Amino acid sequence: MLKRIMIFISVLTLSSTLFSQMLDKHYIQEDDYFIADQPLEGHSWIRINVAKMMEAPNASTNGEAKFLVVKDGKEIWTKYYWQSRIASESEIKLGTVAIMFDYSSGGIYVSPKQREDARTDNWFMAKVTDVSTLYKGYVLVSGGYNVSKDNIRIIGAPEVKTVDVAPAAPVITPAPVQQTIQPEDSYIAPSSKVGLRIVKATYGGYMPENTVDVTDYLNTLIRDGKLTVKANDQFLKVRTSSSEERTLKIQYQTVDGVFETAVIQGMQTNIPNASHRKVK
Repeated sequence: MLKRIMIFISVLTLSSTLFSQMLDKHYIQEDDYFIADQPLEGHSWIRINVAKMMEAPNASTNGEAKFLVVKDGKEIWTKYYWQSRIASESEIKLGTVAIMFDYSSGGIYVSPKQREDARTDNWFMAKVTDVSTLYKGYVLVSGGYNVSKDNIRIIGAPEVKTVDVAPAAPVITPAPVQQTIQPEDSYIAPSSKVGLRIVKATYGGYMPENTVDVTDYLNTLIRDGKLTVKANDQFLKVRTSSSEERTLKIQYQTVDGVFETAVIQGMQTNIPNASHRKVK
């Protein structure tokens, strides 16, 4: 019984850490994209939305990828999509294409203050046109909008930084991981012989107490080294009471290494997938 308790505590701790690492200070996740139905060229600014890639572009889609819009669940095909990271002050220059949260306070567009706003409200894209007030903490972008320097993202590979997460209730310090979690070789699914094994999979909301471990269950579903997962209670055969947007976080191993991915509520993905983040 004590061993099971220690395993449960370790899983909750690992789940909380993994979730916090997936959000930067704008509450944007590693696998988030910003999408639009038109390019910035020819416009002073365009509206964009946070979305998840469901299908990568290929030769038969004319360069378009399929996305799930986070705020309303709409599925959209588009070739106008970008990954981004928070800009450092040295990267805010004349002509820089900037992505900004669409909320103004005191005449200056400011960064989102909470996760729900960042993921369901509008963002926009424009070019930096005047940096003479950068020392005051804001710049001017095309369209005539003053934007806080802390509210500017630039196009490029995401640099994920942690945000503060409310600590869980005090718990007994767990034993070293190798003593509380089964050794890697202690469970090997038959499917691992063809190159796929789920190392860790958790499903639930923002708070760790609303998260459940579905690692063993997903391993039983692997067929011929492949697995299609869906982020919903019915597929995962669990019951969650959380009203938060639920996320299925997966770490899996193939003959090519260990990869991570996250699937938001109502979305599905194929494993393995070349677009997933390789961790080792």
